[in-house]
Amino acid sequence: MLKRLYVDNFRCLEDFELNFDSINLFLGDNGAGKSTVFEVLEKLQSLISNPSTAFVSTPLIANLSTVGDIFKNSDFPRWKNSEEQIIELEIFGNNGVYKYELKLGKTETSIESNTTYTTYIVSEKLSFNQDLLLDVDQEKVEIYSDNGTKNYSSRYNFFQSIIPLLKQNHNNTKMIWFRDRMRRLIILKSSPFLIVNTSSQKDSFLKSTLENYVSWYRYTFDSNQDKRLLLIQSLQEVFDGFIDFKLDRIGEETFMLRLLFKDDESDNVVDYFLSELSDGEKMLIVLYSLFYGLESQDYTICIDEPDNFLALPEIQPWLFQLEDLCHEGKLQALLISHHPELIDYLLASPIGYWFKRQANSSVEVKQINNTFLKTIIDNIQQDNKSGLKMSELIARGWLDE
Repeated sequence: MLKRLYVDNFRCLEDFELNFDSINLFLGDNGAGKSTVFEVLEKLQSLISNPSTAFVSTPLIANLSTVGDIFKNSDFPRWKNSEEQIIELEIFGNNGVYKYELKLGKTETSIESNTTYTTYIVSEKLSFNQDLLLDVDQEKVEIYSDNGTKNYSSRYNFFQSIIPLLKQNHNNTKMIWFRDRMRRLIILKSSPFLIVNTSSQKDSFLKSTLENYVSWYRYTFDSNQDKRLLLIQSLQEVFDGFIDFKLDRIGEETFMLRLLFKDDESDNVVDYFLSELSDGEKMLIVLYSLFYGLESQDYTICIDEPDNFLALPEIQPWLFQLEDLCHEGKLQALLISHHPELIDYLLASPIGYWFKRQANSSVEVKQINNTFLKTIIDNIQQDNKSGLKMSELIARGWLDE
């Protein structure tokens, strides 16, 4: 699972560090930098693993994004003159700890009166249990085999990471494991209204916008009846009258996903397109699909406001199940929320971070633990202490004091 993230000079994140647990809740006002953490992870994933071609048999090098495509000049802080960004990510897995270190710079190009900036890799390192696997800078590219032997050293194109280009062999299993683990980051925005009814291919990677849910469903559930049955059973408890999913071929390569419901009055079976469901219903389908599609496969799911479009009774059972899966080590979750039910439930045993930021300044972050909460409570008058929930403390602005 993700263990630690350090970011310096990326937008509002300056000398910023987080240590992750199995389940993590990010709290704070809008604009405080919570979603920026997800964006850093998403950009790292694009640079390192090229998830869009993760299961293509012969991915084309031309399809790989350059660092300038991913990390923009606008990602550097606006309120200070900074020339370098530093990002470090630690992941626990494969019986050890991986540490990835990336340093980015920007070059200036002037054509007539127009000046543009291009981001490039200053240095890139990957280690496993402190043993180097990759060491790239302006002088060298060094790749180490699993047994520590340096098997390649030369200059390289510093506008791309070398990790997506590696061909798997018996000497680089540790680096390939890291690349594959980065593909098991699922970073989602709550946008069920973008889901498309049809699919012309099977996708191993669920896009953050959710638009390719049907293609991901086909890849994940269509050939695994055990997973599919568990998902159906869970949704039968969520939706009255729900029976099953149905994939209809509507073209040579195109399928449409329908949902079958039983009419209690007539006993007739009625099928619906996904687009005919409410946004809340579509969001619940996605959220429960994550459980049965990803559990016990060392995935990290990052969801920006999973409670959007949902009422309290709808999000609570999902939340209970998520906490169980995370504590059992079957998933890791990073959640952003302003929802009082989610805040109060998860922070009964503090596992959160409080984000705070003033305009044109960097993010301050504090771990919400028992010491932090005691300090907050002690600063409140005695008469106000009794019975206040975390969501109420936030609503009154006392966590900012």
